[in-house]
Amino acid sequence: MARKSRKDQIRAANSGQALPKTVSQPVEITYTAVGYARLSVLETRDRKDNEALQNQKALIREYIQGQKDLKLLSIYEDNGETGTNFRRPGFEVMMEAVCDGKANCIVVKDLSRFGRSYIEAGDYLEHVFPALGVRFISIGDGYDSADATTADCLIVALKNLMNQMYSKDISRKSGSVLREKIKRGEFIGGYASYGYIKDPEDRHRIIVDPEAAEVVRSIFQKKLEGAGNTAITRWLNDSGVLSPCCYRYQKGILIDQRYARPKPWNVQTVKKILQSPVYLGHMVQGRRRSEFYAGVPDHLLPESEWTIVENTHEAIISQEDFDAVQVICEEKNRAYHANLGKYDYLGKSENVLKSLVYCGDCGRPMVRYKQVVKGKKVSYHYMCPNYAAMLDRSGCSYKFLREDILLDALSQLISKEIEQAVDTVQLARRLSAGTEGQITARAAELRRLNLELERTEARKKSIMQDFLAGELSCDEYERLKACCAEEAEQLKKRITGLREEQHRQSETLSGDNPWLKAFSGLRLPDRLTKELAHTLIQRVIVYEDDKIEVVFQYQDEREQLLTAINEEVSA
Repeated sequence: MARKSRKDQIRAANSGQALPKTVSQPVEITYTAVGYARLSVLETRDRKDNEALQNQKALIREYIQGQKDLKLLSIYEDNGETGTNFRRPGFEVMMEAVCDGKANCIVVKDLSRFGRSYIEAGDYLEHVFPALGVRFISIGDGYDSADATTADCLIVALKNLMNQMYSKDISRKSGSVLREKIKRGEFIGGYASYGYIKDPEDRHRIIVDPEAAEVVRSIFQKKLEGAGNTAITRWLNDSGVLSPCCYRYQKGILIDQRYARPKPWNVQTVKKILQSPVYLGHMVQGRRRSEFYAGVPDHLLPESEWTIVENTHEAIISQEDFDAVQVICEEKNRAYHANLGKYDYLGKSENVLKSLVYCGDCGRPMVRYKQVVKGKKVSYHYMCPNYAAMLDRSGCSYKFLREDILLDALSQLISKEIEQAVDTVQLARRLSAGTEGQITARAAELRRLNLELERTEARKKSIMQDFLAGELSCDEYERLKACCAEEAEQLKKRITGLREEQHRQSETLSGDNPWLKAFSGLRLPDRLTKELAHTLIQRVIVYEDDKIEVVFQYQDEREQLLTAINEEVSA
């Protein structure tokens, strides 16, 4: 019976089940856990994403609730994100919670949900998580870093490699299949172009959506009557016509909560509709390309590489009307470009703040407009494109900010930032030099604590082996395991605290601080250059009455430095 009991214990341990107890005792919660669920881009192609993701989250929640030493904090998710890299919104938010000390355990359904990059996944499991003192559990793989053996780690590494190879293989195969479908004129997109919907009986065909198709016809008719794109956009918004994304959300085609609130039509959407051959009954696909396994982001291809298959579905616009609209658009385009150099004799000015200025109401990048007065004087202003298009439903207030005024204001603010950095750098270096003895002592203490932690982890594995060999009772095992866990937790906290102090003194309190390096060595030029602006400024937010908010680069490092200096001075 003893041999059979021992086998049962080993089997339970290897399957991830709770170890048997002879005496029922309450177990103190020692880990605050977060769950992570993910579906890839390929898995969400057929709109089955929500159910599958919910199943993952339910499994994780059930598992955590069944472990007496785990307490669930939250479950983070990424829907439609590739596993070949870790630049995912949900994953990054989860890691912020972990790094902030809010959680010390991560639970996933299996390793493939965590990621399919062999190198990056291995780096997290072998270096990042142990350094942070974070326990990692993969339910489907039966892996728990708290009790992982060398063999377990080797198996996990092999599985990560297999996951990456699988990702490459499935991406290659699926890409080949999709390209064949595109050549045959089969629809492979997530949702059809505005004016169409996917055929309920054949998801690779599109059919006319009567309600949206009528809007498309009206847009073309307005254009034929001489209306400009801005005027058409204004008419759509004034008439209360839902924009394409909001319309799809209302019809249940899109589930993104961003479109639950009305969003206005914009000029680019109208322009895209007026130029799309899809309304002639032609299937236009292959305009974008992604290589998921390689981490290559989605990108637009040149028109020469698009795949157009004619007469695959019912047309909404006649060839005659479509051609007439293209002639109008080409004439407008020629007139626009002919006018571009009309006032070049007045001189040109570089757009120093390109992509840095944003509307404080809608969050869109503001557009730089050129204004010529009586053919003699040229000036530049920043204006919100929503307001410029008179899109009242955008909720944007009037903003017409002169560029020269904005540049002067930014120059003054940068000067103040430089002055503060210069005043700070010498003080920081003096404080850093005065703590050399402390730095040496902390380094020695860190080495001692890490050695002690290694011994504790080795003792924990030894206790596990003794238990599986039948040399320890369940009560003895639980007691010794709890003691080791508590000791390890205390050591990890002390190590983390010392590392934070080391970082603060070796980097924060030195010339290596990114904020100091960026600002202290500068001398403001006579005028603000594009290079300097993009080096120092993260963004400029413009509010009503030309009020601005400037977000400089390295603000977190700046605050850390000033906080550290205040602490050292106070001490």
